[in-house]
Amino acid sequence: MQKEQRNIYYDSELQIEAYLLTGIVQKFPNHFHEYYVVGYIEAGARHLWCKDSEYDLAAGDLILFNP
Repeated sequence: MQKEQRNIYYDSELQIEAYLLTGIVQKFPNHFHEYYVVGYIEAGARHLWCKDSEYDLAAGDLILFNP
């Protein structure tokens, strides 16, 4: 079993946060963001529910959430 890791990086010049999430297996509660979110699935898979639709994400997928 892979250990869960959460790393956050911040670039002050670009004012961008980057998150590296590894081994996350729990469900995230329903929520929204007031900013754009870009995600990249580097390895593994994830099942996602968004606006009453379901998606299966796999390695190599790029996702974008509007605010």
